[in-house]
Amino acid sequence: MTTQSPSNADIKDRKTALLVFGVLEIVFGALCSLMVPFMMFGMLTTVVLEESSTPSTDARMIAPSMLFYILLAVWLIVMGIGSAMARRWARALVLVTSWLWFITGIVASAVMWWMLPDMYDEAIKSNQMPQEVVNVVKFVTFGFSAIIYLFIPGALICFYGSKHVKATCEEWDTCIRWTDKCPLPVLAVSLLAGFGVVCMLFMGFYDWAIPFFGIMLSGMNGAAVALVVMLLLGYVAWGTYRLSTRAWWCAMMLIIAWGVSVSMTFSRTHVMELYEMMKLPIEQLELMSSYALQKTSTLLQLSALWAVVAVAYLIYTKRYFARPFEVPRGSL
Repeated sequence: MTTQSPSNADIKDRKTALLVFGVLEIVFGALCSLMVPFMMFGMLTTVVLEESSTPSTDARMIAPSMLFYILLAVWLIVMGIGSAMARRWARALVLVTSWLWFITGIVASAVMWWMLPDMYDEAIKSNQMPQEVVNVVKFVTFGFSAIIYLFIPGALICFYGSKHVKATCEEWDTCIRWTDKCPLPVLAVSLLAGFGVVCMLFMGFYDWAIPFFGIMLSGMNGAAVALVVMLLLGYVAWGTYRLSTRAWWCAMMLIIAWGVSVSMTFSRTHVMELYEMMKLPIEQLELMSSYALQKTSTLLQLSALWAVVAVAYLIYTKRYFARPFEVPRGSL
C-alpha cells in the first residue's frame, strides 16, 4: 500500500475519516454479534420458566433473527476493516448498500407513519396503554426509526459518496478491484438478487410457506418453488454483475411474476392464512389478527409499490447493458 497522499490540490485526504468510520462500523458489528448471546439467554430463560404461566419461546422463530444478526455483524466488521484500510471495494459496497438501506428506510418510515397510529389508537381504546404512555412510545419509535432508517444511511451516503473519499481510496488502493468491473447501480441489482437468495433460504424456518399464483404452498411444494426462485435469483446476481442482458430480462420477469403472484393470491385468500401456514406461535397469530398489519389490502398496496419501484429502477439500469462497460483506470 502506498503512503502517498492525493496529489490533486482540490482533493482532501480522507484516510483518517475512513479509519474513524471503519472503527465505528466494526463497533456496530460487535454490538450486533452480542445480540446472539442475548437472544439465546432469553430463550433459555423462558425454557426455565416454562413451568410457570410464561409461554415457551419457539426456537424456530428465534433462529432466523440470530442468523440475521450474525450475517449483519460479519458484514459490518468486514466493511469496517476495508474502510479503515481505504479499500475501493469497501467504499463501493458500503455506498451501494447505504443507498438501498436509505430507500428502504423511506418506504418503511412512510408505512410506519401510515399504520402505527391505528395500532396506538387501538391500544388506547382497549385500555392497554394510557394516552401519556402512547405519546412517549410514539416519540421514541419515530425518533429511533428516523435515526436507523434515514440518518445513519444518509450519513454513510454523504461520506462514502464524497469525491474526496473516492479519490483517497483510489490513491491508497491502486489495484482494480472486482467492484470496479461493474457500474454501481448494476452492482446494487446483483447484491439484491444475492440477498434474495439468502431470504429464500430463511423461509425454511417457516415451513416454506409461499403465495403462488392464487394458492398457498408450503412443505415440499413450497420448497420446490423456493429452490427454482433461488436458482433464478442466483443467475440474476451472477449475470447482472457480468452485464448480461438475459439476466436483466430474467430479473424483470421475476419481479413481474412476483407481483402477479402476490396479487392473485391475496385477492382470493386472507394474509392470515399465510401466517398460519408459516406455523407461527399462537400468541403471534393472535397479536397479528388484532391490528391493521393483517389487512390484505395493505399488503397488496405495499407489494404493488415495491414492484413499481423495482421495475422503474431496473429500467433505469438498462442503459448500462447496452454497451460493454469499460473499467476506468484509477477510478470507479
